[in-house]
Amino acid sequence: MAKGITTLVVEGESIEVTHPNKLLYPDEQISKGELVTYYRDVAPFMVPHLTGRPLSLHCFPSGIAARGYFQKAAQEHFPAYVHRLALASHSGETVYAVADNEATLVFLASQNCLVFHPCHVLRDSLDRPDLLIIDLDPSDDDFAKVRHGARLLRDLLPALGLVPFVKTTGSRGLHVVAPIHRELDCDGVSEFARKIAQYLVACDPARFTMDINKKKRGDRVFVDYLRNGQAQTAVAPYSARALPCAPVAVPIGWDELDDPELDARRWHVRNVRERLWDVGDLWRDIHSHARSLADASEALASL
Repeated sequence: MAKGITTLVVEGESIEVTHPNKLLYPDEQISKGELVTYYRDVAPFMVPHLTGRPLSLHCFPSGIAARGYFQKAAQEHFPAYVHRLALASHSGETVYAVADNEATLVFLASQNCLVFHPCHVLRDSLDRPDLLIIDLDPSDDDFAKVRHGARLLRDLLPALGLVPFVKTTGSRGLHVVAPIHRELDCDGVSEFARKIAQYLVACDPARFTMDINKKKRGDRVFVDYLRNGQAQTAVAPYSARALPCAPVAVPIGWDELDDPELDARRWHVRNVRERLWDVGDLWRDIHSHARSLADASEALASL
């Protein structure tokens, strides 16, 4: 077993990284220390997408070759700079960790948290989402169908008065996201997203489905609108994924859909920093484009 301790100082906080040489991605020889350094480097770009949001964490203390676990509740040993936030769900109330600062992101990475899944609500209005999320989740590796679905949403959402953004998931698909005013509760946003999914499936039922049953999807893309429900999450921009090659979820420009080399795992922890130094975070001003979902609902009803 890897031994030793490395200490990092982030925003004045000393963070101990135990077993920094432990391989979290063994095939790629990516150690825990390297992953923690990755999160320290991307923290200025990533933390704005986490601030104020309850976090679900996907942790892999023995690396991705072993079974990981999801952690929602903040642990008692977490330091005080890791803020807490209670969020109700259909199964009760959970006190989540919130990454309001760069030190928290680095600390959680030091606790073997590889993947970060924030909620689509903020602490000051926990029942009013500020993001509409459509997850295009393919059943196979045919990324052309995912591109097609994203382009349909790129054309549809502006017709409803919304401003769409897109990111790779680091897995197999794309997320199309629209910032919204916090007018509707989670059920209202989820119902709107369901109608968007219905529209997409009606446009091309041979390529898209809303069927939750994986066996019934065939080779179609699942149009997942369920991420808009109460206490639901989506992978954060610049979060690593627990998959071979350590891929990363990355916001992209709509013109990048035309790049023949694009797929959901185009970027990983060893190459995405160069992109960030070059173009920055393409979602840095996403919330300045928030629009009314109530108005969009009226527009959708007229289609």
